[in-house]
Amino acid sequence: MLGTETSLKALTSATRTGPASFSTASKAGKNTAPRTVAGAIADYKRQHCAAMGIGIGPRLHAECPFAVTFDQYSPENSAALERVIAAAYRQVLGNLPPTENQRETSLEVRLMNGEITVRDFVNGLAKSDFYKANFFHAVGAQRGIELNFKHLLGRAPLNQAEVQANIKLQAEEGFDALVDSLTDSAEYTEVFGSDIVPYDRSQDSYAGMFTRTFNLMRELGGAKVAISDNAQGRNSRTVNPLATAARASAKPMPFTYTAVTRIPVKLPEQQYAGHQTPKMTDYVAFRPFGVHF
Repeated sequence: MLGTETSLKALTSATRTGPASFSTASKAGKNTAPRTVAGAIADYKRQHCAAMGIGIGPRLHAECPFAVTFDQYSPENSAALERVIAAAYRQVLGNLPPTENQRETSLEVRLMNGEITVRDFVNGLAKSDFYKANFFHAVGAQRGIELNFKHLLGRAPLNQAEVQANIKLQAEEGFDALVDSLTDSAEYTEVFGSDIVPYDRSQDSYAGMFTRTFNLMRELGGAKVAISDNAQGRNSRTVNPLATAARASAKPMPFTYTAVTRIPVKLPEQQYAGHQTPKMTDYVAFRPFGVHF
Protein backbone atom coordinates (compact mmCIF):
# COMPACT_ATOMS: atom_id res chain seq x y z
CA MET A 1 0.00 0.00 0.00
CA LEU A 2 2.17 2.84 -1.26
CA GLY A 3 1.32 6.31 -0.15
CA THR A 4 -0.43 5.15 3.01
CA GLU A 5 -0.03 7.26 6.09
CA THR A 6 -0.46 5.17 9.21
CA SER A 7 -0.13 6.54 12.72
CA LEU A 8 1.41 4.45 15.49
CA LYS A 9 -1.44 5.37 17.80
CA ALA A 10 -3.98 4.03 15.32
CA LEU A 11 -2.13 0.74 14.93
CA THR A 12 -1.75 0.17 18.64
CA SER A 13 -5.43 0.85 19.27
CA ALA A 14 -6.62 -2.10 17.19
CA THR A 15 -9.10 -4.17 19.16
CA ARG A 16 -11.99 -6.45 18.34
CA THR A 17 -14.59 -3.84 19.22
CA GLY A 18 -12.77 -0.79 17.93
CA PRO A 19 -10.57 -1.53 14.92
CA ALA A 20 -7.79 0.87 14.19
CA SER A 21 -8.24 2.99 11.10
CA PHE A 22 -6.06 4.90 8.73
CA SER A 23 -6.70 7.20 5.81
CA THR A 24 -5.34 7.02 2.27
CA ALA A 25 -4.65 10.20 0.32
CA SER A 26 -6.42 10.26 -3.02
CA LYS A 27 -5.15 11.88 -6.22
CA ALA A 28 -7.06 15.02 -5.37
CA GLY A 29 -5.26 15.25 -2.04
CA LYS A 30 -8.36 14.40 -0.05
CA ASN A 31 -8.55 11.61 2.47
CA THR A 32 -10.87 8.75 1.65
CA ALA A 33 -12.97 6.77 4.10
CA PRO A 34 -11.08 5.27 7.05
CA ARG A 35 -9.75 1.74 6.50
CA THR A 36 -8.99 -1.02 8.96
CA VAL A 37 -5.56 -2.54 9.50
CA ALA A 38 -6.95 -5.93 8.53
CA GLY A 39 -8.26 -4.38 5.35
CA ALA A 40 -4.78 -3.04 4.53
CA ILE A 41 -3.30 -6.53 4.94
CA ALA A 42 -5.98 -8.02 2.71
CA ASP A 43 -5.34 -5.34 0.08
CA TYR A 44 -1.62 -6.09 0.15
CA LYS A 45 -2.18 -9.81 -0.32
CA ARG A 46 -4.65 -9.24 -3.15
CA GLN A 47 -2.32 -6.87 -4.99
CA HIS A 48 0.63 -9.20 -4.41
CA CYS A 49 -1.23 -12.08 -6.05
CA ALA A 50 -2.43 -9.84 -8.88
CA ALA A 51 1.16 -8.77 -9.61
CA MET A 52 2.19 -12.41 -10.10
CA GLY A 53 0.16 -12.52 -13.32
CA ILE A 54 -1.57 -15.81 -12.59
CA GLY A 55 -4.41 -16.61 -14.97
CA ILE A 56 -7.97 -16.11 -13.83
CA GLY A 57 -9.79 -19.26 -12.81
CA PRO A 58 -9.28 -22.27 -10.55
CA ARG A 59 -5.68 -22.69 -9.48
CA LEU A 60 -3.63 -24.29 -6.76
CA HIS A 61 -3.30 -22.40 -3.50
CA ALA A 62 0.43 -23.12 -3.57
CA GLU A 63 0.82 -20.79 -6.55
CA CYS A 64 -0.53 -17.87 -4.57
CA PRO A 65 -1.02 -18.64 -0.88
CA PHE A 66 -2.77 -15.34 -0.26
CA ALA A 67 -5.65 -15.82 -2.71
CA VAL A 68 -8.53 -18.22 -3.12
CA THR A 69 -9.78 -19.96 -6.22
CA PHE A 70 -12.97 -17.88 -6.44
CA ASP A 71 -14.11 -14.38 -5.63
CA GLN A 72 -15.41 -14.41 -2.08
CA TYR A 73 -16.67 -11.56 0.07
CA SER A 74 -14.47 -10.78 3.02
CA PRO A 75 -15.43 -8.14 5.62
CA GLU A 76 -11.79 -7.09 5.97
CA ASN A 77 -11.23 -6.48 2.26
CA SER A 78 -11.76 -2.84 1.33
CA ALA A 79 -12.25 -3.68 -2.35
CA ALA A 80 -14.99 -6.13 -1.44
CA LEU A 81 -16.61 -3.52 0.79
CA GLU A 82 -16.59 -1.02 -2.06
CA ARG A 83 -18.32 -3.58 -4.27
CA VAL A 84 -20.83 -4.23 -1.51
CA ILE A 85 -21.56 -0.51 -1.19
CA ALA A 86 -22.09 -0.18 -4.95
CA ALA A 87 -24.37 -3.24 -5.00
CA ALA A 88 -26.36 -1.93 -2.03
CA TYR A 89 -26.94 1.42 -3.71
CA ARG A 90 -28.17 -0.25 -6.89
CA GLN A 91 -30.40 -2.76 -5.09
CA VAL A 92 -31.92 -0.59 -2.37
CA LEU A 93 -32.31 2.53 -4.51
CA GLY A 94 -33.90 0.60 -7.36
CA ASN A 95 -31.13 1.17 -9.93
CA LEU A 96 -31.47 4.92 -9.43
CA PRO A 97 -27.95 6.30 -8.93
CA PRO A 98 -27.69 9.21 -6.47
CA THR A 99 -25.45 12.18 -7.05
CA GLU A 100 -22.30 12.65 -5.03
CA ASN A 101 -23.97 14.93 -2.49
CA GLN A 102 -26.93 12.54 -2.19
CA ARG A 103 -24.82 9.56 -1.15
CA GLU A 104 -24.89 8.45 2.47
CA THR A 105 -21.19 9.01 3.09
CA SER A 106 -21.52 8.72 6.86
CA LEU A 107 -22.96 5.23 6.50
CA GLU A 108 -20.22 4.30 4.04
CA VAL A 109 -17.53 5.41 6.47
CA ARG A 110 -19.09 3.47 9.34
CA LEU A 111 -19.34 0.34 7.20
CA MET A 112 -15.76 0.63 5.96
CA ASN A 113 -14.60 1.17 9.53
CA GLY A 114 -16.40 -1.93 10.79
CA GLU A 115 -18.84 -0.05 13.02
CA ILE A 116 -21.99 -1.37 11.29
CA THR A 117 -22.92 -4.44 9.28
CA VAL A 118 -24.17 -4.62 5.71
CA ARG A 119 -27.70 -5.08 7.04
CA ASP A 120 -27.39 -1.83 9.01
CA PHE A 121 -26.12 -0.12 5.87
CA VAL A 122 -29.09 -1.40 3.85
CA ASN A 123 -31.44 -0.29 6.61
CA GLY A 124 -29.91 3.18 6.60
CA LEU A 125 -30.20 3.54 2.83
CA ALA A 126 -33.89 2.62 2.96
CA LYS A 127 -34.46 5.32 5.59
CA SER A 128 -32.53 8.01 3.72
CA ASP A 129 -34.17 11.17 2.41
CA PHE A 130 -33.27 10.15 -1.15
CA TYR A 131 -35.15 6.86 -0.82
CA LYS A 132 -38.19 8.46 0.79
CA ALA A 133 -38.37 11.17 -1.87
CA ASN A 134 -38.44 8.63 -4.72
CA PHE A 135 -40.11 5.54 -3.28
CA PHE A 136 -42.34 6.79 -0.46
CA HIS A 137 -43.64 10.31 -1.01
CA ALA A 138 -43.78 10.05 -4.81
CA VAL A 139 -45.72 6.77 -5.13
CA GLY A 140 -48.98 5.26 -3.97
CA ALA A 141 -49.30 3.21 -0.80
CA GLN A 142 -49.35 -0.23 -2.42
CA ARG A 143 -46.67 0.75 -4.92
CA GLY A 144 -44.41 1.78 -2.05
CA ILE A 145 -44.96 -1.51 -0.22
CA GLU A 146 -44.17 -3.64 -3.26
CA LEU A 147 -41.00 -1.63 -3.87
CA ASN A 148 -39.98 -2.09 -0.22
CA PHE A 149 -40.32 -5.84 -0.63
CA LYS A 150 -38.37 -5.80 -3.88
CA HIS A 151 -35.53 -3.64 -2.52
CA LEU A 152 -35.17 -5.19 0.94
CA LEU A 153 -36.36 -8.80 0.58
CA GLY A 154 -35.65 -9.41 -3.10
CA ARG A 155 -39.20 -10.54 -3.88
CA ALA A 156 -42.69 -9.24 -4.51
CA PRO A 157 -45.49 -9.44 -1.93
CA LEU A 158 -46.98 -12.92 -1.87
CA ASN A 159 -50.61 -11.88 -1.53
CA GLN A 160 -52.88 -8.94 -0.86
CA ALA A 161 -53.05 -9.73 2.85
CA GLU A 162 -49.29 -9.16 3.15
CA VAL A 163 -49.63 -5.80 1.42
CA GLN A 164 -52.50 -4.71 3.66
CA ALA A 165 -50.66 -5.73 6.83
CA ASN A 166 -47.63 -3.62 5.91
CA ILE A 167 -49.76 -0.65 4.86
CA LYS A 168 -51.42 -0.80 8.27
CA LEU A 169 -48.02 -0.97 10.01
CA GLN A 170 -46.79 2.01 8.03
CA ALA A 171 -49.91 4.03 8.83
CA GLU A 172 -49.77 3.26 12.55
CA GLU A 173 -46.03 3.34 13.33
CA GLY A 174 -44.42 5.15 10.41
CA PHE A 175 -42.17 4.37 7.46
CA ASP A 176 -39.04 3.72 9.54
CA ALA A 177 -40.88 1.06 11.53
CA LEU A 178 -41.84 -0.64 8.27
CA VAL A 179 -38.21 -0.71 7.13
CA ASP A 180 -37.11 -2.12 10.50
CA SER A 181 -39.76 -4.84 10.33
CA LEU A 182 -38.39 -5.99 6.96
CA THR A 183 -34.67 -5.86 7.70
CA ASP A 184 -35.12 -7.36 11.17
CA SER A 185 -37.45 -10.11 9.99
CA ALA A 186 -36.64 -13.79 10.26
CA GLU A 187 -36.80 -14.07 6.46
CA TYR A 188 -34.14 -11.40 5.95
CA THR A 189 -31.91 -12.93 8.62
CA GLU A 190 -32.21 -16.44 7.20
CA VAL A 191 -31.64 -15.48 3.56
CA PHE A 192 -29.19 -12.57 3.73
CA GLY A 193 -27.82 -12.54 7.26
CA SER A 194 -25.71 -9.55 8.29
CA ASP A 195 -23.18 -9.39 5.45
CA ILE A 196 -25.09 -10.02 2.20
CA VAL A 197 -26.79 -7.37 0.08
CA PRO A 198 -30.39 -8.30 -0.84
CA TYR A 199 -30.83 -9.63 -4.37
CA ASP A 200 -33.58 -10.82 -6.70
CA ARG A 201 -34.78 -14.20 -5.41
CA SER A 202 -37.49 -14.87 -7.97
CA GLN A 203 -35.11 -16.95 -10.09
CA ASP A 204 -35.00 -19.72 -7.47
CA SER A 205 -37.67 -21.81 -5.78
CA TYR A 206 -37.83 -21.22 -2.03
CA ALA A 207 -39.95 -22.96 0.56
CA GLY A 208 -43.29 -21.25 0.99
CA MET A 209 -42.93 -19.19 -2.20
CA PHE A 210 -45.58 -19.33 -4.90
CA THR A 211 -44.70 -20.03 -8.51
CA ARG A 212 -46.31 -16.71 -9.43
CA THR A 213 -43.50 -14.87 -7.59
CA PHE A 214 -41.42 -14.87 -10.78
CA ASN A 215 -44.23 -13.24 -12.76
CA LEU A 216 -44.84 -10.70 -10.00
CA MET A 217 -41.19 -9.65 -10.07
CA ARG A 218 -41.43 -9.25 -13.84
CA GLU A 219 -44.42 -6.97 -13.24
CA LEU A 220 -42.26 -4.91 -10.89
CA GLY A 221 -39.70 -4.45 -13.65
CA GLY A 222 -37.20 -6.95 -12.32
CA ALA A 223 -36.10 -7.95 -15.83
CA LYS A 224 -35.55 -4.35 -16.93
CA VAL A 225 -32.22 -3.80 -15.22
CA ALA A 226 -31.48 -0.70 -17.29
CA ILE A 227 -34.58 1.12 -16.04
CA SER A 228 -34.86 2.54 -12.54
CA ASP A 229 -37.85 1.68 -10.37
CA ASN A 230 -39.01 5.28 -10.15
CA ALA A 231 -39.44 5.28 -13.95
CA GLN A 232 -42.12 2.57 -13.70
CA GLY A 233 -44.81 4.97 -12.49
CA ARG A 234 -46.42 5.68 -9.13
CA ASN A 235 -49.29 3.19 -9.36
CA SER A 236 -49.15 -0.40 -8.18
CA ARG A 237 -47.97 -3.02 -10.66
CA THR A 238 -49.17 -6.04 -8.70
CA VAL A 239 -52.70 -5.12 -7.64
CA ASN A 240 -54.32 -6.89 -10.61
CA PRO A 241 -52.12 -10.03 -10.54
CA LEU A 242 -52.65 -10.40 -6.78
CA ALA A 243 -56.40 -9.98 -7.16
CA THR A 244 -56.45 -12.58 -9.94
CA ALA A 245 -54.41 -14.98 -7.82
CA ALA A 246 -56.76 -14.44 -4.88
CA ARG A 247 -59.77 -15.33 -7.00
CA ALA A 248 -58.04 -18.39 -8.42
CA SER A 249 -57.03 -19.65 -5.00
CA ALA A 250 -60.42 -19.00 -3.41
CA LYS A 251 -62.07 -22.32 -2.56
CA PRO A 252 -65.86 -22.77 -2.72
CA MET A 253 -67.80 -23.37 0.45
CA PRO A 254 -67.84 -27.07 1.30
CA PHE A 255 -71.21 -28.70 0.59
CA THR A 256 -72.33 -31.68 2.62
CA TYR A 257 -75.33 -33.84 1.90
CA THR A 258 -77.58 -34.28 4.93
CA ALA A 259 -80.29 -36.88 5.31
CA VAL A 260 -83.69 -35.42 4.61
CA THR A 261 -86.59 -37.05 6.47
CA ARG A 262 -89.63 -37.25 4.30
CA ILE A 263 -92.71 -36.17 6.19
CA PRO A 264 -95.87 -37.68 4.69
CA VAL A 265 -98.40 -35.12 3.65
CA LYS A 266 -101.84 -35.78 5.12
CA LEU A 267 -104.61 -34.17 3.15
CA PRO A 268 -107.73 -33.06 5.00
CA GLU A 269 -110.58 -35.60 4.75
CA GLN A 270 -113.61 -34.55 2.77
CA GLN A 271 -116.76 -34.34 4.84
CA TYR A 272 -119.84 -35.87 3.23
CA ALA A 273 -123.28 -34.70 4.30
CA GLY A 274 -126.66 -36.34 3.69
CA HIS A 275 -125.40 -39.74 2.63
CA GLN A 276 -122.79 -42.33 3.46
CA THR A 277 -119.28 -42.04 2.26
CA PRO A 278 -118.78 -44.30 -0.77
CA LYS A 279 -116.69 -47.32 -0.14
CA MET A 280 -113.84 -48.28 -2.39
CA THR A 281 -114.95 -51.93 -2.32
CA ASP A 282 -118.32 -51.21 -3.98
CA TYR A 283 -118.65 -52.90 -7.37
CA VAL A 284 -119.25 -50.64 -10.29
CA ALA A 285 -120.67 -52.40 -13.32
CA PHE A 286 -118.89 -51.89 -16.60
CA ARG A 287 -121.22 -50.97 -19.35
CA PRO A 288 -119.79 -50.77 -22.85
CA PHE A 289 -120.99 -47.91 -24.99
CA GLY A 290 -124.26 -48.69 -26.72
CA VAL A 291 -125.07 -51.71 -24.54
CA HIS A 292 -128.06 -51.37 -22.25
CA PHE A 293 -129.08 -53.99 -19.66
